[in-house]
Amino acid sequence: MVTFKKSTTQKIYWILLILSVIVGFVFYGALKEQFSLQFLVFLSGVPFFLFVTGFFGLLWPKIKPAGDEVYISHALLIGLIFIVLFFIHVWIILPLICPDFGACLDV
Repeated sequence: MVTFKKSTTQKIYWILLILSVIVGFVFYGALKEQFSLQFLVFLSGVPFFLFVTGFFGLLWPKIKPAGDEVYISHALLIGLIFIVLFFIHVWIILPLICPDFGACLDV
């Protein structure tokens, strides 16, 4: 029964990763011209959230802490990975969506 649960949760995390890629391609590839840049910038958080959730869900069994003394290093590692993914999102993906980022947020 434990194997079934582990397999099911891994499938859910893979589904989240695949869903984030699909949402990204649909909204930022095929339908990019249908929406305003401001909407696309604000919506970019959804695929990012799905990707980060799926990524950390799949990574968790590999980096799960074994004892009380390693929780601080685990928290620092998780934080570092999140910051790297966030910076990739902000400095690489968002400029591809909107090269003049300041103008995209003007109301």
